[in-house]
Amino acid sequence: VKDRLGRAIASEPLHELRVEGLTYRYPGGGGISNISFTLTQGSLTVITGRVGAGKTTLLRVLLGLLPKQSGALYWNGQPILDPANFLVPPQAAYTPQIPQLFSASLRENLLLGLGDAVGPEQLDRAIATAVFDRDLAAMPDGLDTLIGTRGFRLSGGQKQRAAAARMLLRQPALMVFDDLSSALDVETEQSLWEQLFGGKQNRDKLGFVYPPTCLVVSHRQAVLQRADQVIDLESGQVRLASQPADFT
Repeated sequence: VKDRLGRAIASEPLHELRVEGLTYRYPGGGGISNISFTLTQGSLTVITGRVGAGKTTLLRVLLGLLPKQSGALYWNGQPILDPANFLVPPQAAYTPQIPQLFSASLRENLLLGLGDAVGPEQLDRAIATAVFDRDLAAMPDGLDTLIGTRGFRLSGGQKQRAAAARMLLRQPALMVFDDLSSALDVETEQSLWEQLFGGKQNRDKLGFVYPPTCLVVSHRQAVLQRADQVIDLESGQVRLASQPADFT
């Protein structure tokens, strides 16, 4: 029954992801407590707050990478019983602060089994949207560049940009980014959001059937002002959930 339900709700496009009362406390203290919010299709929600406020913890609990101690998640009104196995492509994809890369070529790291399902134009568009095209142009072997164990031949920013391109290739309904500020300067990050939310033509070039929904950890004004919803965390709790105008 659980598998059938999971397949049934996964076949629906994301209209609404509802988060209710998510709680996770670390044994030594800290964590998140009673977090609730709703994401709607095509929206941009930004999580902000000081260092240690619980931003990354919230993302990891939502995605099932840490076990929630209480709370619930609903995809189009249906409960998500196993977030770790459900909130993966094509439902969701995640770019953490330290992405997981493998000792292989850049091409293999980006495609990761997609193979011929991705055409050259779609690959180029994802790389450009993630603002990774300039890095790639400076590499003599291009996409055939071997990046070494855990991608040690790439800078931290290049790893995040490569991971963002990999995410875009999977065209997930929900894209989760944990702080792109180390990977992109203000201007290039703004370019990324403009391409994702700049209209149907841009989405079509990336292959998205429906407008992407984004959940982003950030402190930058450019993305805060573009957001549909801002969640300000303090000591693991929602201090304020508001419209972006409150953060100008």
